[in-house]
Amino acid sequence: MTIVAVTGIALFFLANYLCRFLLGFTGFLATLIIAAAIAAYMGFSVIRVLQRMPSPAEKSRLLWLYGGFLGALFLAFTVWLFMGEGYDSVVLATLFLHYLPYPALAHLFLSDGVLERFPGRKNRN
Repeated sequence: MTIVAVTGIALFFLANYLCRFLLGFTGFLATLIIAAAIAAYMGFSVIRVLQRMPSPAEKSRLLWLYGGFLGALFLAFTVWLFMGEGYDSVVLATLFLHYLPYPALAHLFLSDGVLERFPGRKNRN
């Protein structure tokens, strides 16, 4: 689970750099597309690595590592912005709305209903 979470974090950096800086595709739609792609990768990877449905503890560990690291990253970025410009509730809401899809979509793609649709499980119980 740790490797999948770390890979998801690395994909966060690479996909955002590629999409936002190299291709110039920005905004909330870019956030949703990137978050959905990373969440789909994580769900598929969990099924392929375990070849079974993950336990609730395994899902929880993955989500805490992934969501916690990104949350700390967004918090540090928010503090850095507020140190330079001062507190702004619009900036805070915008950053929160750009953070929220990452753990929310990861949680959705790691749900039992979605994981059952991914190929790679040996047993269907």
